[in-house]
Amino acid sequence: MNRHSPRMPWLRPCCRLALVLLLALAPPRPALAGAWPQPEDGGFVTLPLAPYEARTQGFDRRGVPNGYGTQRALELAPYWEHGLTARWTVGLQPRLTAIWLNEAGNHGRNLGVSEVQAFARYNIHLGDRDAFSIQGQVGSPGLAQRDRNPSLAEPNATYELRLLYGRGIPLAPGVNAFFETQAGYRFRSGPAADVVYLNTTIGIRPVAEWALWVQSITDLGMRNGRGFGADYSVQRINASIAWDVTARSTLALSYIREVAGRHVPLGQGAVLAYWYRY
Repeated sequence: MNRHSPRMPWLRPCCRLALVLLLALAPPRPALAGAWPQPEDGGFVTLPLAPYEARTQGFDRRGVPNGYGTQRALELAPYWEHGLTARWTVGLQPRLTAIWLNEAGNHGRNLGVSEVQAFARYNIHLGDRDAFSIQGQVGSPGLAQRDRNPSLAEPNATYELRLLYGRGIPLAPGVNAFFETQAGYRFRSGPAADVVYLNTTIGIRPVAEWALWVQSITDLGMRNGRGFGADYSVQRINASIAWDVTARSTLALSYIREVAGRHVPLGQGAVLAYWYRY
């Protein structure tokens, strides 16, 4: 979703939906983690539903603050990963988003496909307990109405290159921990500033059917935007729990909190997700 520069605050959408759903799809086991390849001709599909809310600062047409309001959003972003070969994994994620803005003198809503992302990941190293991969990703411009308030769709294409490393850590018989770290650079065509992406996940599987993990996810705006292009930074903390209902299906619940940011209000949300592995 697009964010406008605060230099013309009455034009900005006040807060993009901060639930980048990939953060909510952190794996409950290393075999599903981003750094690990999917088995050839295998993979998984995830159906996440994510409500979000933030307190926003309203502005009049002169750019003068005129009170606080709220922005609420609901996103459905199905996510798919598939192993093409032993080393190549591909994936796709469309984002269908609804958003409601309620500020003093400024009310609106919008609905549409905010972005479609596709990626290809190559596994460089696969050890007994760790994996290292490189990933290229493309995001298409959104299909939502861009002239409505609040703004919803990403107006230009995005391109990202990402490095991923993960490691499983056996702690005791039947008890395993894991961590993963990702770092990437997201090039945003158009006037918006580029973004450096940093993600660290630490998790534990205390018993066979349950997993818990926490994530720190940071988007660092590179301050190289042009004109009124979006330029922001935000850091999120995600706490999740997952239950393997069967050998192929998992339910997961996440709580997400934005704890720091620049040029954005900070909000919170949740994600309820269903995995199916094939």
